[in-house]
Amino acid sequence: MTTEQQHPPAGDAVTRRQLSANQDFLCVFDRGDDLGVFGPRQIIVAGWRMHGQLDVAALQLALNDVVARHEGLRTVIVRDEGDRHARVRPPSPVELTVEDLSTTVGDTGRERRAHEFLNDVEGGRCDPTRMPLLRAVLGRFDDDDAVLALVTHHTVSDAWSMHLIMRDVAVCYARRRGLPAPELPEIRQYGEYASWQQQALDDKSVASAFEYWRAKLAGGRFVTLPTDRPRKLEVPPIYSVYRFLFDRQLISATTALAKAMNCSPFMVLYACFNLFLHRRTGVSDIVAPILTSGRTEPEFEQTVGPFFNYIPIRTDITGCVTFRDLVNRTRAPLLEAYSYELPFREIAAQAEPELMQQPIMNTSGVTTGFEVFQHPQTVDGMIIGDVRYTALRRRLISASDTSEIPDGNLWDFDLDPAGDLVGLAKFNSLDFDDSTIVAMVDEYREYLEASVGAPDSALPR
Repeated sequence: MTTEQQHPPAGDAVTRRQLSANQDFLCVFDRGDDLGVFGPRQIIVAGWRMHGQLDVAALQLALNDVVARHEGLRTVIVRDEGDRHARVRPPSPVELTVEDLSTTVGDTGRERRAHEFLNDVEGGRCDPTRMPLLRAVLGRFDDDDAVLALVTHHTVSDAWSMHLIMRDVAVCYARRRGLPAPELPEIRQYGEYASWQQQALDDKSVASAFEYWRAKLAGGRFVTLPTDRPRKLEVPPIYSVYRFLFDRQLISATTALAKAMNCSPFMVLYACFNLFLHRRTGVSDIVAPILTSGRTEPEFEQTVGPFFNYIPIRTDITGCVTFRDLVNRTRAPLLEAYSYELPFREIAAQAEPELMQQPIMNTSGVTTGFEVFQHPQTVDGMIIGDVRYTALRRRLISASDTSEIPDGNLWDFDLDPAGDLVGLAKFNSLDFDDSTIVAMVDEYREYLEASVGAPDSALPR
């Protein structure tokens, strides 16, 4: 437990809240305040270009307004065994750092520098004991052009939340400058969500979901990808990110096949991931995790907090001859998982202990999480007040030092409005060489090209 948790500053009001299932499950992986899920590298970073009048003092006040609005951004998780809970701190000023990027020349140079700047921020830290758990770094090209990077700790936020935070910053910034701005929606706090969630899990109606996961995962084992060298579980990881692009023609074919088969592009992409895992490991009964937004209750869609969910999908691809067979085989367990979605803590409780221990204790292989980026439509491309905000979604610059994930690898795809796909593979560079990860992504791309181009041909080898 941290010093701040043991001895809150005198005179500060502290609200005690129960933990959500997500927060409680993270405590299982507690390695203190310096490493692991509660360490300073477990951060979420997102960035936006700001074109318009830049008033740093007004931006500081806007950031402070957002922290006051969302209690999740000033919440400490107390990890005492037998008494885990959250403590909501009073609002306090956000740390805002300003950096000079004025030497960057030309629109193309500025766009690239904005993405390099974002990578630099993502290689930084966020002390989980220092409130509030929102940081901001403003890189200024000139008085009317900048890039704003927002940083939160992953224990109190997620990718969806970052877009809510940015929307609120934009609106509060316009108001602080006396300009017209849209009304912000009413919100529920994350602590309210944690209470609602516990009541929902206690309801008898979820018994069928518990039974589904017990039956679905019985006898299953996570598929792990072999690492380039034995894993040293006691050594702090060094995470890197490889970013890549799939062209419009490939994504158009993927989307067309999804439409023809009455499923989503995600299902086609995930079916190909199953094929990739099968070819890499020889396993046909595949258990592999996907990540979802976890926002199953509409009244909490505007809430900032760690809603993200980790769901094991089990797909037996035995007997699949064509890619169309494989998509159909993959589609069914995905639809079931969406119907019976529970917090991962509850899913894990229904599974055999060996299933959960296997990827965590494995010294020769890792699991790979798979997701297609989900976020609400907020301020991207909008003018609020007199500033145009453009999200830095099209990130194509890889980095050797980036934010951490709890363990293993992560593949994240973003279907860009331009019609192509921007992807990333995040990995511990102590486990894998860069060349291995690049080869994996290239192999996956080859399978996808062959499969969506001829879905009724024999599966590619």
